[in-house]
Amino acid sequence: MEEEFERAKAAVESDTEFWDKMQAEWEEMARRNWISESQEAQGQAAVSINEKGYYFHTENPFKDWPGAFEEGLKKLREGDLPLTILYLEAAILQDPHDAEAWQFLGITQAENENEQAAIVALQRCLELQPNNLKALMALAVSFTNTGHQKEAYEALRSWIKQNPRYKYITRSKKGSPALTRRMSKTANESSLLEEVKELYLEGAHQNGEMIDPDLQTGLGVLFHLSGEFNRAIDAFSAALTVRPEDYSLWNRLGATLANGDRSEEAVEAYTRALEIQPGFIRSRYNLGISCINLGAYREAVSNFLTALNLQRKSRNQQQVPHPAISGNIWAALRIALSMMDQPELFQAANVGDLDVLLKAFKIEP
Repeated sequence: MEEEFERAKAAVESDTEFWDKMQAEWEEMARRNWISESQEAQGQAAVSINEKGYYFHTENPFKDWPGAFEEGLKKLREGDLPLTILYLEAAILQDPHDAEAWQFLGITQAENENEQAAIVALQRCLELQPNNLKALMALAVSFTNTGHQKEAYEALRSWIKQNPRYKYITRSKKGSPALTRRMSKTANESSLLEEVKELYLEGAHQNGEMIDPDLQTGLGVLFHLSGEFNRAIDAFSAALTVRPEDYSLWNRLGATLANGDRSEEAVEAYTRALEIQPGFIRSRYNLGISCINLGAYREAVSNFLTALNLQRKSRNQQQVPHPAISGNIWAALRIALSMMDQPELFQAANVGDLDVLLKAFKIEP
């Protein structure tokens, strides 16, 4: 249960009052076994970061679908994350060695607020294709979101070592006495962080005026991990000058602004991410958290309900039997409702009555 709480906490902000309430929510969910029930309902179970097995949905209507991978990418472009996951799982069931399908599945699971499944899928992709740079960067972000810092540093180091554009840096640095001393202490997380940060900064220096958005993303993650939020914001902002329509980058910028106590600017970044990709569940959730920290509880509830509604609507349209509903979102929703002092609505959230809540907030089911 502590791991679940820490995963949720690492994903967004560190407001003390909010996270005290979130801790109480997780404890309450544990008493009721809501988390385990939710996982069973999805046909999935909790896994550790070292678990190699991916838990597929047990009743996938698309398991024999011809062209499931292409259909999954189409649904991803449309912003329907739950259906994207089902199609990609079907593609992998048809060809378990499809590294690209594992890559997209991992990235989509993260966007759908299921970081554990994302990590396992991305690890499987990298077993099949160790030099997959997109998977390495996505894995670093997922490890960051779940509080696994050492694993995040190692994924970022692998990214630069596997990148044809920068791997010469790791070779040239091997002779550095200072780096050799640091590498002999890699069990020390701060030493490992400084080692990897030095590689990325060297890469940025070598690029001169040219901006590599992928390298800047890695730098942003590293600065975020070291608590240098203003430098992380600069790195993500630089990446966005090259990729202004990258909704995942806008979300990362938002999370970093939020951690730097700049919630109003975070709201703007999350809103931009959702303008580009309205079905982005993770960003919708993050936006709700920032609204709570700004005291905009009604707006927070509206965002959480929209996220839950998107997940359920996708399931209903395709007669998929098991909903992919995030326990994190329900927990945050109950906190926001408790702050609004509307006990009847809090009770509806307590029993998971989404229809009552959607009607109260005038959101079309």
